Amino acid sequence: MNLTSRYALVAALGMAIAAVGPGAPAFAAKKKEEASASAPKLGDAIRKPLAEADAAIKAKNIPVAEAAVASARSLAKTPDEQYVVAQFGLNVAQISGDQAKLAVALDEMITTGEAAQRLTQTDRQKFYWYQGQFAYQGKNYPKAEAAMSAAIAAGTPEQDAYAILADAQSRSGKPAEAVATLQKVIDAKAAAGQAVPSEWYGRGADIASRAKLPNEFLKISTSWLAAYPVKQNWHDSLFIYRQMAALSGDTELDLLRLARAVGVLPLAAGSNYTDYALAVYLRFPAEAVEVLNEGVAAGKLNPATSQNTREILALSKPKVAGDKTSIPGAVTAANGGKATYKSVLTTGDLIYGFKDFGKAAEIYKLSLTKPGADVGQGNFRLGLALAQVGDKEGAKAAFNAVTTGPYAPLATYAKVWVDRPAA
Repeated sequence: MNLTSRYALVAALGMAIAAVGPGAPAFAAKKKEEASASAPKLGDAIRKPLAEADAAIKAKNIPVAEAAVASARSLAKTPDEQYVVAQFGLNVAQISGDQAKLAVALDEMITTGEAAQRLTQTDRQKFYWYQGQFAYQGKNYPKAEAAMSAAIAAGTPEQDAYAILADAQSRSGKPAEAVATLQKVIDAKAAAGQAVPSEWYGRGADIASRAKLPNEFLKISTSWLAAYPVKQNWHDSLFIYRQMAALSGDTELDLLRLARAVGVLPLAAGSNYTDYALAVYLRFPAEAVEVLNEGVAAGKLNPATSQNTREILALSKPKVAGDKTSIPGAVTAANGGKATYKSVLTTGDLIYGFKDFGKAAEIYKLSLTKPGADVGQGNFRLGLALAQVGDKEGAKAAFNAVTTGPYAPLATYAKVWVDRPAA
């Protein structure tokens, strides 16, 4: 988000209202539906101080110019006269180089210009944009929000207006509105095939996470991952969501499985490997051993210094061979008449732990045919297995079947991953 410097503002505003002598105010050409382009009507009494102000401005005599403008302001009676005085005041502020005076003069010109119905849409686009920047720089966030909203409503081409508006809303204690502002422009640009800076997504995700808005975080972070699927973004999105949503049990395990499949566990703290292993080692020791070995290889774990790592490996390694031998019998039982959703799902998880994702997918499909099947859980695990054997369409179909419950957000992330793998 780039804020215009005082000097750039002076130059831009100077171009916008240059040459506002008492007899020749400068107005941009107006559309038919806008206010008339006729010259403002000025009374005789006000012309003398305006002429003095004009001469002093040309001579860069700021004290004389300010005094003449103050005199003209005291004589201005009509909206037109007040607007012309405000233009002179802005010109004086410009040559003074005083940002505080420039901000005050700009406010006056906007107020009087609106009252006189002299501002074109182009004027509004520029003037409210600059007013919003002054307010933002001055940490007057409510004013910055109002000004940037007005600039956007007028059709400003300045794309940073949305980012400044969102940040002002956030700093004004309106995080949901801030995220909605960013999401709105992100969606519009995506629909038009236009790129959005990564920082906009990141800022929106940060606002949502700090305000504990998991739904808003989910939406903007998945948009971010679709546009910028780098591993760091994936890591941050998944692990921040895990914390925000206070995941536990099987749902937390499956988020860790997704993070592993995406390839971002090496970016995480070593505790995430041990959390994963602790969740599976009693039921699926092969999976626990694989995960811990990956953590050691990534330099995240050291059995010599990590008691959990050392003890889980010691307990799990002796069981791996027996579990592998038990798989054919477990598959036969899963296809038997006494099998339940839970028993079949457990067999699928056992096979998944040995990275036989194709066979695991077959068993997960079978589990979903059993009475009382958890559609969200079963389809999420099915999609995760199918994705890892390269069946993108099958994986997306499984994830699309997860529409409610705690697994729906995980499936939303997983669908993005299938289409946009982490790079």
